Amino acid sequence: MPDQFEEIRKARRKSIKRTSCQFENSVENYQVYDLSIKGFSFLCNKKNCFFDKDLQLNHIVFKDSEGKKIIEASGTVVYAKAIDHSTMKIGASFVKNRIVHSILGKIRAPRYMPTIRMNATIRNIEDALAPPIMGFVIDYTPTATRLSFPDLLPLGIELGDAVHLTIESKGNILIDDMANIIRKKADSSELILQFCRKFLDIPYIKTISEAITDQKETLAFLEELTPFQSVSEPFKALVSDWRMYLARLKQKLDGENMKNTYQEEHEQIYFLKGIEEDVIKSMTTFISRLNEITDPIGKPENLPYKKYFRENMAPFLRSSPFVASVIDKDRGYAGNYEIIKQLFENPYRGETLFAKLINRLTLDLDAVSAHQDRIHFLHETISQLYQKSEGPFSLYALGSGPGEEILRFVEKTPFSPEKPLLAALLDMDAFALIDFKDHIQYLDLSHVELITLNRNLLNILAGRDEDPIGTKFSLTYCAGMFDYFSQKVCKRIVEYMIEHTLPGGSLIVTNVHKNCFSRAFMDYGGEWELILRDEKEMLDMVPQGMAHEIFWDEKRANIYLRIHMPS
Repeated sequence: MPDQFEEIRKARRKSIKRTSCQFENSVENYQVYDLSIKGFSFLCNKKNCFFDKDLQLNHIVFKDSEGKKIIEASGTVVYAKAIDHSTMKIGASFVKNRIVHSILGKIRAPRYMPTIRMNATIRNIEDALAPPIMGFVIDYTPTATRLSFPDLLPLGIELGDAVHLTIESKGNILIDDMANIIRKKADSSELILQFCRKFLDIPYIKTISEAITDQKETLAFLEELTPFQSVSEPFKALVSDWRMYLARLKQKLDGENMKNTYQEEHEQIYFLKGIEEDVIKSMTTFISRLNEITDPIGKPENLPYKKYFRENMAPFLRSSPFVASVIDKDRGYAGNYEIIKQLFENPYRGETLFAKLINRLTLDLDAVSAHQDRIHFLHETISQLYQKSEGPFSLYALGSGPGEEILRFVEKTPFSPEKPLLAALLDMDAFALIDFKDHIQYLDLSHVELITLNRNLLNILAGRDEDPIGTKFSLTYCAGMFDYFSQKVCKRIVEYMIEHTLPGGSLIVTNVHKNCFSRAFMDYGGEWELILRDEKEMLDMVPQGMAHEIFWDEKRANIYLRIHMPS
């Protein structure tokens, strides 16, 4: 019997959490913490607490878990104390209309909804030969349960009848006891039963439920390894060797961090520069092996390979702030303007020596530095074309990003009334254009006219948006968008650029070359998936009969196409 009283006490305590109180001078409902025949306590927000000791509570209304009023009373605040950083507990005693036990019993225990299937079996104790009737639990309290019978209805059972009830879940017997029918639907599809001698152990049911959920999650987590069975052994061996190398490197550099020898940043950089050449050689060997294995693998066969690589290598690569931002893609894609800006910042960024080194090595990869080289190439090209021009010069940058090459050009070029500049920038990312404006406002903009267009070029090409500009330009270029779009879309972009380029002008497009050395590493490790192209695919974009030229940067990471408009 003591165990039964303990269960009742627990049930009563839980019911208190579903009870609220309201006062005459406040429209807010407060959660009741505990309640007895002599007084009660409730919780309130610490910042908004105005309940001082001896405060008179003239009109107190208590509501049960279903929002129904169960009693009205009055009382006096006895104490007010903080129970954590944000919550106050207020204690009060009743002045009149003290709650009696019968009223206290009106507070309903909350009903629990099963989070796992709970099967129920009832047997008619008066008819031993009658077959058991199977159902399942809809909801329950420590002392009662509601059952549903979707298959065989318990037609011979009436209100007040006693039955033998068994409730189990996943082989666990939750209750095996006599129970009384206290309510039923007219068609007998649902019964409410009250237990006679035992109580449902709510914490035990919760434990079983959590265990079953955790079991499913554990097995599902392990099942994720199944696709890796298709990953080749040479690839797994490469990843294993590479991971071991990075683990040893990290272990050693973390040890240097612990010694705290190199406290200043310039000291840390000096130390890292002494080892990075050898580390780069090792990393280059691993990347070369990665290219050899992955180049022959097509889509979608390469998906488990990518997932296998990322799960094993991510803990090391993500230590680099640059790689982490590429993987997370905070603005929806890897080449956003905030990521590109990191290419021109201090490469030795990171919380530890290992993080700084990985960040430095990653920024030195040709697929990454290709974006830096594009900026240099565009700046030099714009400057040369402007010097050759004999009058006003104009340019139109599609997918401009923060316009770093334009900022450099404006900063270093003295414009004149005879040779003014018109620069138009189009980008779907408004923050990139805002960043451009924030930087260019400090430069001399005499004889410079700027147009910033926050538009999605694909919507313009598809006719969903009106073309925001009708001007033609001396130079039209797109440096970056082609890495992400199909051949068909890129050819349509070229047509659009031709429509907006003056006779005698030029249009330039760039793409990461198909033979870029770090192509697989950026894809598999950084989740920076690019559409790589070679000379043949770039030439396919040139309209028939138009003069053009194709060239590369020094690392052959970028391929450039320049089309000359006829005069």
